[in-house]
Amino acid sequence: MDAKEIIHCAVQIERSLADRSYGTILTLLGDLDKSQITAEQLETTDIVKVLYRLLRSCSDDSVKQTAKGLLSKWKRQYSKGAHGVKSKEASRRVSPPHEAGDGGVSKQEDSHFEVEASCSFSSVRSKCVQLLLSALCPEPPDQHKAADLAADIEKHVHELHTPSQVKYKACVRSRVANLRNPKHKHLRQGLLSGALSSEVFSRMSAEEMAGAELRQLREEYSWRGVSERQLPRGVEGTQTQKIRCRNCGGSDCRVTQVSRGALFLPAWVRQSSPDDDSMTFVTCSGCGQQWYHSGWVCL
Repeated sequence: MDAKEIIHCAVQIERSLADRSYGTILTLLGDLDKSQITAEQLETTDIVKVLYRLLRSCSDDSVKQTAKGLLSKWKRQYSKGAHGVKSKEASRRVSPPHEAGDGGVSKQEDSHFEVEASCSFSSVRSKCVQLLLSALCPEPPDQHKAADLAADIEKHVHELHTPSQVKYKACVRSRVANLRNPKHKHLRQGLLSGALSSEVFSRMSAEEMAGAELRQLREEYSWRGVSERQLPRGVEGTQTQKIRCRNCGGSDCRVTQVSRGALFLPAWVRQSSPDDDSMTFVTCSGCGQQWYHSGWVCL
């Protein structure tokens, strides 16, 4: 068998296990037993992991015995060969688990899978360190410092998002993207100069990592949005002395006309006709009293 045939066989075993087709599994295991599989093929394919999962989840004793015998055969075959490290690695991968009770799998297999998962996540962390280092773009004098910074940043991010690998990867991607952004040069300069610590950088939000130009733009948008929805605070409008205030009796007033859609109308305006497109009201400059045109006292 070549590597492609072994991978296809492993996929068929998993599908047959899901369908509880134990006869098909026995046939596939027999084909594997008759084939000459090298140590390199055991290392580059997932056939050993598939057989371990088969031992854990299969309820058929004959299937479990066949799989266990096949793993034992591979172990004997490659533990005796003088093939160096690869042979030892293949022997470790095909070491069959001990049974506990009625054909169950002991804690040795659980620890095996934990080690495999730990090694896989360690490779992910190493890749993240490499991405952070490449994003820092260090010059020759700063390469060692940048390597330490990348490792420290990854360490703090890992401590912050240890329970969730998804959040860990998203946080690393955010840091890498901001370091590569030409508008965020202050982050790289701050890290390399020591003005920005790796721990603080690992906890910064997207708003905090933004440059001065982007922060100013966001503040302008926020200010415009708020100002467009606020009522005028000062006394505005056209000044007139033709109207007398019904509260203080003064004649220094201002007439203002605004669109109805620009304001939340007060209760004393809601009695007007809905066909009116604008609202006209008077404000007294002396006491601040406001009233609608129906209450005007003209001079």
